[in-house]
Order: sequence, then C-alpha cells, then structure tokens
Amino acid sequence: MNEEKISAFIKLKTDRSFIENLALKKKPGGVTAQDIEQAFSMYRSNASALLNAMVKKGRLIKIESRPVYFLSAETLSEYLGNSPKHFTYSADDFFNLFKNYAISSIPTEAPSFSKDAFDIIIGSRASLAEQVNQAKAAISYPPHGLHTLIIGESGTGKTLFSKAMHNFGLKALGKTEKNYPYVAFNCADYYHNPQLLMSQLFGHVRGAFTGADEETAGMVEKADGGILFLDEIHRLPPQGQELLFYLIDTGQYRKLGESDKVRKATVLIIGATTEDPKNVLLKTFIRRIPCTISLPPFRSKPLEEKIQTVESFFVAESTAIQRTFIIKPPVIKALASYEYPGNLGQLASEIKVLCARTFLNNSTTQNELIVEYRCLSAPIRDSLQVLNQENMHFPGNYDFDIIITPSRRIKYSNGLMFDEQSYQALLENINRYTAEGSTKKDLEAALVGDIKDYYNRVLNNFNLKQVNLHEMYKAVDQEIVDFTMEIMQVACNALGLQTTQKNVLVMAFHIKFLLDRLRNKKTVSNDKKVQRSEIKREHARELEAAQQIVEDIEIRFGISVPSDEKYFIALLLAGIDNNEHTDAPRLYIIAHGKSTASSIADVCNRLMDCREAKGIDAPLDQTVEDTYRNFLTALQAKPPQKGAIVLADMGSLVQMGDRAMSETGIPVYTLPNVTTLMALDITRMLCKADDIRTIYHEYLEKSQPVLQTSVRGNAILTVCATGAGTSEAFKTMIHEELERMGLDGIHLESLNYNEVKERSVRYCQLVRNHNILAYVGNIDCGLKIPFFHITKLLSEEGKLNFIKYISGLAVKPHDPAEVPTDETELLKQECCRFLKKNIVYLNPEIAARYALKYIDTLDLPQLADNRPLKLSL
Repeated sequence: MNEEKISAFIKLKTDRSFIENLALKKKPGGVTAQDIEQAFSMYRSNASALLNAMVKKGRLIKIESRPVYFLSAETLSEYLGNSPKHFTYSADDFFNLFKNYAISSIPTEAPSFSKDAFDIIIGSRASLAEQVNQAKAAISYPPHGLHTLIIGESGTGKTLFSKAMHNFGLKALGKTEKNYPYVAFNCADYYHNPQLLMSQLFGHVRGAFTGADEETAGMVEKADGGILFLDEIHRLPPQGQELLFYLIDTGQYRKLGESDKVRKATVLIIGATTEDPKNVLLKTFIRRIPCTISLPPFRSKPLEEKIQTVESFFVAESTAIQRTFIIKPPVIKALASYEYPGNLGQLASEIKVLCARTFLNNSTTQNELIVEYRCLSAPIRDSLQVLNQENMHFPGNYDFDIIITPSRRIKYSNGLMFDEQSYQALLENINRYTAEGSTKKDLEAALVGDIKDYYNRVLNNFNLKQVNLHEMYKAVDQEIVDFTMEIMQVACNALGLQTTQKNVLVMAFHIKFLLDRLRNKKTVSNDKKVQRSEIKREHARELEAAQQIVEDIEIRFGISVPSDEKYFIALLLAGIDNNEHTDAPRLYIIAHGKSTASSIADVCNRLMDCREAKGIDAPLDQTVEDTYRNFLTALQAKPPQKGAIVLADMGSLVQMGDRAMSETGIPVYTLPNVTTLMALDITRMLCKADDIRTIYHEYLEKSQPVLQTSVRGNAILTVCATGAGTSEAFKTMIHEELERMGLDGIHLESLNYNEVKERSVRYCQLVRNHNILAYVGNIDCGLKIPFFHITKLLSEEGKLNFIKYISGLAVKPHDPAEVPTDETELLKQECCRFLKKNIVYLNPEIAARYALKYIDTLDLPQLADNRPLKLSL
C-alpha cells in the first residue's frame, strides 16, 4: 500500500481544526488501524504494521490509548509551531504538548500553511487532497518529473493548479525561477494558423516563412529545465503533437525552418484541456502522458469550500478598491448555491460585477459598501429560492452580515449580540429589588433569575449550538476573547468554578460593551448604579475577583474603568453556576446519530430554561461500548443523588440505564422510543418535582397508548465472518427448514460480522422492528441472544434441536437409521449437502473430498475431535 495515500488520508482526517478540538477537549482521538483497514480494504495487522512504520519515519504521531490513535506529524508541528521531540506518546504526555500553548492563540482565520504551495487553492487539504498528492508525485518523480494532463471544465482552475505545481517544484527540488522556469502557452491563440503555432512553440530560424526576418526562441527553449504549460492542448494539431512526443522521447527538437541542426531541451509538459483526451489527442501522444489529474466543477464542491471561494473573491475585490464590504447573508448564500457553467471564472466575474454595482450605488467617498441582494443578477437570485426549497442549511454565522476589510480580514457580525438596553435593564432590576427592601433570600433568587436571563439573551443571540473559540473570534475581537479567557481562568479558579466557553463568551461580550462605552464616553447615570452594600455583604469573594478583573482591564487596554463596574462584574461572577445540583434528578437522552441526542437536549434546556437534560450522542461509526462509557462518565462526573431518567431511541441503547444502575447503584429509569416532545414533557416534569420514581410511573401511565407499540414480529439473524454471501446461504438453508416444519411468520435477515459489531443501520432497524429469537453463523458476535453455530445445523440432529428451540414444540425426530454413523462419512455428507444448495460452479463431492483430505494433512490437535470446526473450514 502506498504510504503517500495513507499519509494524505490521515492528514485529511486530522487537520488543524481536528487537533485544535483535541487540545480543547483533552480527549485522545485520531485515525485508528481499523479506519485504515476499512478505507483501504487491507488486513488490520498490515494496517497496524504500516502505521507503526510511518511513526518510526517521523510521518505520524502515535497516541498509546485504547484504541491507539495516529495523527499527522506535519500538521501537529504546524499547529504547535515546532516539531515534536518524540513521535509516540501516552495520552497524558500528548496533551502536555499543549500546556505551554495557549488555547486562546488559535487564529481567527483559516491557518496559513506557508510550507505548502498548494494552499493557495481552496480545498487542497480536503476535496482536492487526492489531486494534490498526484501533482506532488508528478513533480517529484525522478529524474525530471512526470508529464501531466489536467482535465476539467472551463474555469475549474487548471492554470492556477499548474502554477501551484511549479511553486511546489521550486521548493521540493531546491530550484530557482532561473533554472526551473514556468512558461505558459495557450494553443487556442494560434489555432487557425498552424505554422505560426509551431513557430511560437518551437521557435523559427530566419527565412523560415515570409516575415521571419530573424531567429526567434520558442516556448520549449524558454522552458528548458522547467515546466511548459500548454493550455487548451487539444487545439494542438496532430503535427504539433508528434513533434512534442518526439521531444518527450528524445529530448530533441528543431526550430521551424531548420533541417540540419538538432537542439536539446529538458521540459516537463503540463497540458490542460476541457475535452475528453481520447477524442481530441493522438493515442501515441496520450501514451506519453503518464499522469492525468481531473479537477471537479464548482457545483460538486462541498458547501464549506464554496463559501470560502466566494469570500476569497470578495477579499480580492476589497483589497483592490480599498473598501470594506458589508455583505448581506442572502448574497453569500445565493452566490455559493448557484451552479456556474463557467465555474470559478464565472464566479469571479459575477462578484466583480456585483462589487461594481455596489460601488455605484454607494457614495464614492464611503469606506463601507453594503452589498445588497438586489444587486445580484437574476439567475443567481433565483438559485437562492431553489436552495430554500431544497432545505439546504448554512452555518449559523451566515445568518448575519459578513464584513470583509482591505486588510483581508473576514468578520462575522452575528447580528446584534449585545445591547445597552440589556445591560441597563439588569441594573434597573437590581436597584428596584434593593430599594424595595427585599429579603436576602428573595434578592438572591431575583438576581439569579435576572442574570440567567441576561446570559441566555447573549447565548440565544449567538445562534450557535456549540460555542468554540473560532466562532467567538468571529463575533468579538480576538484580543478581547484571549484576554477574557485569561481573566476567567484566574477568577473561576479562585471561586472554585469551571471555566466554560459559554461563560467566557458572556464575559467577553460584557467587556466588549464596556470598552465601547468607555471609549465613546458613555456613562451610567447615578440613579442606575449598583447598590454596593448588598454586594459587599453577600458576594465578597466575587467582588475581590471582580476588582482584579477591573485592574487587569485597565492595564491591558490602557483605559480608566469606573469603580462601580467591579460590582456589576461581581454579580456576573455570582451568576455563574457551573456546578450541577447533585441532589437534583437528571435526564439523559441517548440516541443514534452524530448530534441527535445533544440537539434534543439543547431544545429542552432552552425552552424549559434549565440544564437538567444531557445529550449522549451515538454516531453510527461509534461502538455501543464507547457510547456506554460516555454515558457512564457523564453520570458519574456529578452523580445525581435522586437518580436519573434515560430516554433512549432503540436497540442496545435502551439497556444502558439498567446496566449503569447495576454498576453504580444510582437509580436509573429508562423509557424507549425518545422523541423531542417526549423529552420536553419529561424535562417539564423534572423541573416541577424531584421524585424520579413518581415521574417515571406517571409518565408510563399517561403515555401508555403511545409507548405500547404494535407487537413486533419474530426474526432469526444469520451472520458470517467472511461476508454477506455466506450468511445469505445460511439464511436460505434455515428458510427451507422452517418451511419444512411448517413454521411461518418468522423473518430472516442476513448480515455480515462488521454490520453486527458496528451496529449498522440495518442491524438497528432489525432490532427495533423485530424480536430476535436467535442468531446463526460461523462466528459468535457476543449478542445477548441465543447463538447457534452453523455447523450444528448441518446434521439432522442439530436441525432438530434448533427447530425445537424456535418452535417451543416437541418435533418427532427423524429415523436414526437415516443418519450415518461413520464420522468421516457424516462430515462429508453434511459438507456436500450444504455445497449442493449454495454453490453452482463446483462439484460438491470432489470439493468435500479434497477439503477433508487437506484438513487431515494439517494434523492439528484442535481439529481432532472438533466436527464443527472441521465443517467451518
């Protein structure tokens, strides 16, 4: 297996954002040997050996956890800013690499990997990763690289791709522009004048044709030692193609009009065409171009790359005219969703025209130009309507204005996230409660509620399911976010609280508003200032931490902060309640899918204004055991003393509550077939009462008709370790036996071993819709249902026992005289019977005879008296 392909696969899977996520979560991850096994159809042992060999070469980082993970060493080095000293780490040692690397230093924009010339191309590390690897191999192949043909529709970026290949060659081969030139020539320019085309390509001598007054160097001579890029190479006439492949074969050529002199040149040819090469180029020429790279059209790119491309063109226009663009959300969505016949070239032209219309619609002295939807061309406006009908979803930050500045910075405004009214309203409520002489208990309850509302307003306006530093940077200046991260870590440590990103976000918005207010010399009137005495008395520790925050703000931003501000920050700190109430009952939602459970939990918490619901996601590529460990970790992190309710969707997830209760002693009650409505109802009940047993039984009684699903049919599952084909054969054999015994109405399903172990969609549907009586196969999958080895069903006695179990009835056995007593003959007959039914192009008698003879020659002790094992072989 090519190490380059595996390396590219791992770099794609463990890119910079992936490593950033590891650093934030401090949970091991990466590519496993199983991932390589599945992606490249190779044995696990070979995959493991190859991965470890790449670790020794310094190409991969190995994390010795369970399972063992592998990461791209190059990407980790770029993320940390230096090369790691080792390439094998324990989980703890791996995360120690990040301890001196501030998480807050993550950049706001896409990372710039200056080491790679292909990073000028959007998607070079994602959708175009394979093409980039082809190009690198073509440039690097000794002695002079591989001649390459780049194919793709008009406007897909073939010229840019060829330039990236040249830039890569300069660095990879240690060349300079002088000894490794890049010469581009468009064959279509002289398509109607073949003689002039040949002259341009190979040069001409004096007198070669009318008007040839002096000798001229051609493109081949200029490109000697480097790359000759021939755009629209299909326009090259057959004579030109023949001369080119002569140059490829011999390294020699002649100028036009030259007959006695042979010239030499070493040229790497990169051709580009929009046509099918087989239809437009000579076969003899195609055979001499060993590498073909196909560039996809814009319409087939991932949505994220389409958006990045649109933004990059706006950045170029903003820089060119030195104006800031404020782009309305529908504009980005429409431009990214339109299927451009001319691909990137047409997109670039559309954006140029759009920017020109915007410039004309605004004052020429205006620095900020608002790009309106109405300025788009009609076909592109129509594309957004189609997009809405198809229910395509853009990231949340594209629901608000996008600001692009000449400094090449892109900022996502995310709407009005924080306003002075929210701030003033909270202060007014605080003053009102203190002026009314509220008791300490009432005051605390009121303040907690108001501050919670204040937090939720900010988070709701942020319009994101998950907050991360990248998204924070899009909403608040990076300097403020980084500073807030630092002060919140110190303050929360002092107060015994957790520093969550959501709390950092709220404080960052507050500091942003504070700085804006102070710089604009806006003050809070005296009658709205916070009552100091109550805060000094009730929140002394928070006030001390707030005083330090105010001092840090003054030092960092060089601004004087009013003394009252520390009282308000103290209230914000007092409003942080990261520690769950361990005596309160908890709700856990466990569902298949990457974000199903967490999405339902988020809806419950937001609509019910609580934090009782916790989502445990079970992606389809995650094992049941890993999902259970995630659930158990969440349950034991803050054990709910009054118990928990688990809402699970189906299959083995329904059993997790009982298993956790037996292992931890925490009362856990489980309800199946979770829906959002059901979760909301349970959350509402938990908010009003804390007797979890009563809640559980009340819900059962209230929703009994809903929970009582129709009677599920019985099923038998057949499983094979080597593939679905054999399990289908098992299924056919069992079906015949059931028919023979008159057992109708039993569904039969055949799956392969991996489908069962990985809990595939088909397996989950079977478990959800049927009551599985037993499973039959040549390997035990460890399911908690009766297992019958297939070899047991090949004998009449074994079939009898299986049918007896399935039917629950005593079935009269066959006449023992029918069953041969000789062990070898019995084995042979059972093999023949199975092969006759399931194999077409094979003589069962001969196959069985040779198979048994071969098994005897093995002379293995474990085979001696093990008929099932012999039959399996």
